[in-house]
Amino acid sequence: MEEENYIVEISDKEIRCHRPDGTLDSLSWKNLMRVEVVVTHDDELPGTFFPVDARIAALVVPEGAMNADELSERLFALEGFDADTFVDSMSAQKPQIFLCWQRK
Repeated sequence: MEEENYIVEISDKEIRCHRPDGTLDSLSWKNLMRVEVVVTHDDELPGTFFPVDARIAALVVPEGAMNADELSERLFALEGFDADTFVDSMSAQKPQIFLCWQRK
């Protein structure tokens, strides 16, 4: 599925991701525990995506999703977010996981 067919919505309460198959995933900001960037070369998944994990669930947003830039801006605003690691992840040449933020 094309990354741009994923649509991200962000509010002060939650992150929502509409998937091309019609499913909707959501995650509350207050339950956010961890933010990673995952780089993969698996053809079934987008090349780079952002898993955001909560206590019970995870939300995975492809880098090319509609409004992913807005999500990135909100993530950068998290206290303690590692912007350098995030930037490094964007130029990764091999499959790798980059931890950018974790609740203390």
